[in-house]
Amino acid sequence: MVLKHGAKGQDVRKVQRRLLEKGYRLGVDGDFGPRTEAVVKQFQKDKRLSADGVFGRQTYQVLFA
Repeated sequence: MVLKHGAKGQDVRKVQRRLLEKGYRLGVDGDFGPRTEAVVKQFQKDKRLSADGVFGRQTYQVLFA
């Protein structure tokens, strides 16, 4: 699964919910907009991943580990 700015739907909601559970402040609306992109980048930085704002395999594995 690869999600990036502009993506919409259930997969985006799932990621947003998990980030919220991990303490990141964002809404769960199913829209991968600027706020979600910024939070994904922050999560990636916090976990020492490539902070590109794209939610791909490596970010998924760390978030859902």
